[in-house]
Amino acid sequence: IVCEKAKENDVLLYAKQNFQTYPDLHYFDGRKSKRITDANPQQKKFLWGTSEKFSWTAYDGTKLDGIIYKPENFDATRKYPMISYFYEKRSDNLNSYHTPRPSASTVNMSYLVSNGYVVFVPDIVYKEGKPGGSAYNCIVSGIEAVEKLGYIDSDNIAIQGQSWGGYQVAHLVTK
Repeated sequence: IVCEKAKENDVLLYAKQNFQTYPDLHYFDGRKSKRITDANPQQKKFLWGTSEKFSWTAYDGTKLDGIIYKPENFDATRKYPMISYFYEKRSDNLNSYHTPRPSASTVNMSYLVSNGYVVFVPDIVYKEGKPGGSAYNCIVSGIEAVEKLGYIDSDNIAIQGQSWGGYQVAHLVTK
């Protein structure tokens, strides 16, 4: 939530968001809140999806968090292709809104779930001097933990990273 208080009145102007909700502006007068913008009505035309926190234990015993993004109308009895995107720690973005748009190097969560993919974003905890091994410990253990949930098509899993995450992809494909 981003919030600004009026200088001369006890009113607040704020934006709130989550994965499914565009950060429209809201007005609070001390008694009630009212949404005052509808800046993304075209979202109603998309299958959007959900985001949820996911926790697991890495191979070395480290407790980790990540995010699983699922398609709208998710059916746990189906098998879904999965893309794992990573870059350091990202679980604090659980409630971030992602406008569907092209990107030169990152994946777009809302675009992917709108097209039937599950997206897994694991946090990575680094051991000093072991960036590749740390990535393996966190990413691969997380992907395997998500596979155990039963709704991932294990023959259709991809990984994607950019910048530092690109180094990790290059390392992981050799393991």
